[in-house]
Amino acid sequence: MEMMETWEVSKVIFLSEGFIAIIFIVFGILAYAVIPRKPNWIMGYRTKRALKNQDTWVFAHKHFGKQMIIFGLVYVALLITRFFLFDNDASTWIYWVIVAAQVVSVLLALIPTEIALRKKFDKDGNRKGGSNSGI
Repeated sequence: MEMMETWEVSKVIFLSEGFIAIIFIVFGILAYAVIPRKPNWIMGYRTKRALKNQDTWVFAHKHFGKQMIIFGLVYVALLITRFFLFDNDASTWIYWVIVAAQVVSVLLALIPTEIALRKKFDKDGNRKGGSNSGI
């Protein structure tokens, strides 16, 4: 009976991790492809730098969206690896490692996006070097 309960818990953990990975990918696609029309404080990637103008707004969404898709795909790979390489006894601590990594990765997706904004735009939101091309 205990073996069955452990397997059931493992399935729930696997499904919850998979759900979170899918959310990362879906939100990444949405951030990249469905950008709110105008910079606003209600919806979208909202940092002071991203809200400067339409150009910084679009750039930040596309960059952040790519980051979230990458993190989501990494989590899918980790999830599959965990499922095939680790037994049920190891699943609990690996689950918490993956959950911690997911929480941290949201913050980590912000950092490269803000760095990219800083490299691409000046403090007033104008593109550096006069380039008006995309990301």
